[in-house]
Amino acid sequence: MFKFTSSQIKLVLPVILSLLVSTVITNTAIAATSALATDLQDLVAQGNNVNTQLSATSLNIDNSCTELGSAIASVEAFITAVEAVSGNLSAPLSLDVDSITALDDLSIVSTNIASVLPVLSADISAISTNSDLADIQAALDTMLKLSDDIGLMADRILEMADKILLMADNIGLMADRILLTQQIQSSNLALTQAFMLSTQENMITLSVTVDTSDYNNTLNNLTSTGNVLSLDMNNTQLTESNMNTVLADFENRVDDYRSSVMLMFNIVNSDSRIASHYINSDTLTMLGDLSVINAALANSLNQFSQSVEVLAPDTDIAVLNDSVYSMLRLASDIGLMAGRLVEMGDDINIMADNIGAMAVRIVDTQTLQQSNLDLTQSNLSTARITTITVISVFGL
Repeated sequence: MFKFTSSQIKLVLPVILSLLVSTVITNTAIAATSALATDLQDLVAQGNNVNTQLSATSLNIDNSCTELGSAIASVEAFITAVEAVSGNLSAPLSLDVDSITALDDLSIVSTNIASVLPVLSADISAISTNSDLADIQAALDTMLKLSDDIGLMADRILEMADKILLMADNIGLMADRILLTQQIQSSNLALTQAFMLSTQENMITLSVTVDTSDYNNTLNNLTSTGNVLSLDMNNTQLTESNMNTVLADFENRVDDYRSSVMLMFNIVNSDSRIASHYINSDTLTMLGDLSVINAALANSLNQFSQSVEVLAPDTDIAVLNDSVYSMLRLASDIGLMAGRLVEMGDDINIMADNIGAMAVRIVDTQTLQQSNLDLTQSNLSTARITTITVISVFGL
């Protein structure tokens, strides 16, 4: 049996304690390294699930916001998991092959997730031509949010990798693998940024704004044509012999004018479905002018109806019959234009980007349009009543 003197024990004890501490530290480091590898591998698995979800996503007009919202929730949950692992890191860390491989895989997963962005943005581009601006804008906003989140995810993964590197106590032993990992991360980060940039450019391209000055030439032509038409109607006198031909001529001219107004309305309405408007003050002026012209046309028609009523007893029944039905068709066309002119102004105002700067002018134009609409409707109502009275009295 061995016997130790107190002096021998004093010499041996530090060595034993040192070995014990070394063993504890080694075992702790091994456990920490194993735990890190496990945490990183769990992140890889979660990231692959997110990638699978996004890769299987196909957007259409009915599901775009819902599907993108679900994707955002998954990416944000993944970011939270990455931040949790990163927040729990503590030095020193001993890197092993499993941990570094997991970091490589995370970088690849991040790039794979980002690569889905252009595909989803292409889906939105495809459905934008058949969707209202409000729906498309919601999808665009959600798509940009998803792009931002994926960029944040890539940053957090890179930050965690940098943090692990700074805490590592065996960089020398793992130098070759660490260099390879950084090359992979650098390459994948560049790809991720390229995917994000492509997506954001696509979304910005879809977020178009129409300058209403683009409408001004057409509106100016409508104003000129309408002024001539109004002047002619106001200066024309009806007689027992000419009323049917005169009214038929005006019926054709007003019908052509209505077609031009409807074409302009359809253009504005179509633009409003896919774009917002930047209002030009001249546009507002011409919209107001068009409402004045339309009210004048309605007033002239009312005057015609009164003339026809006065001339009716001395007018050939066939001439009178043609005249009154021309007036009814004129009333219909002028009434249709009145409503469409107001709707056109509303479409432009509702989707305006600079409504604050143009607020006073917009209010003035809307007030003018509403006043002229009321006047138009009043004159048309009177003209219709008068015309129907003539039809009733003469059995037409």
